[in-house]
Amino acid sequence: MYGENPPKPGQCLDTGNAIVVDCADPHDAEVVNTGKLTATSMPDEATAATLTIPPCREKIAEYLGGPDMDATNLVAMPLWPNQEQWAKGERWLLCTVAEVGSDENLVKRTGSVEGALQGNELFRFQTCSVSSPSRDAKIRRGPCDGPHLGEAVPGVISVGKPGGAIPGNDSMNRTAGAKCPALVKKYLGGASKEVTTAWRLPNAESWARGYTNLVCYAEATRPVKVRLRNLGQGALPS
Repeated sequence: MYGENPPKPGQCLDTGNAIVVDCADPHDAEVVNTGKLTATSMPDEATAATLTIPPCREKIAEYLGGPDMDATNLVAMPLWPNQEQWAKGERWLLCTVAEVGSDENLVKRTGSVEGALQGNELFRFQTCSVSSPSRDAKIRRGPCDGPHLGEAVPGVISVGKPGGAIPGNDSMNRTAGAKCPALVKKYLGGASKEVTTAWRLPNAESWARGYTNLVCYAEATRPVKVRLRNLGQGALPS
């Protein structure tokens, strides 16, 4: 268990069995930073998430080597003691990064993600959506080499800082409308009549957890099975 032998940054975890494993072996989390909880009583999950996710996200951005995590399937996953461990006096806190799949469950992977957002490495973890980024209430992830409509593009747009007030939707939409089209055009390598620009805004709950970015999407007019990147002005692939 983590309290008996606290993991160190750079180590990988099998969270189902709460053990440290070699990063070359299958694992579902990678430790980025460690700390201790200072609360006098065990916080509920929502409170703990609000306290721990924002600083964890900042550490992960440094670890991954770039700010574009929200355009990928990599997520911040802080871990802390359960009720039984808390009662025993354990106060460890682990900031980990994990990869989630199309069902939002953790993906078992091999190898470290340190530096994963440098250069073109981001596209290994890019978010593609089977749902419509512009119309549907939630993003439903899907494989980029399987049928999908949307692709998150590099260049997430900060619209505030953790702990600050969330801007109004009108303000965020204006910001996205001013900046996303150029990012999508750069991603496509041109302007295609069959690809539109879309974006996703944080809501109050995600903002409280440190998600203070807009994410721009390239959205195809019909499902495609390959990436839209570098499509240029051409038609969608068949």
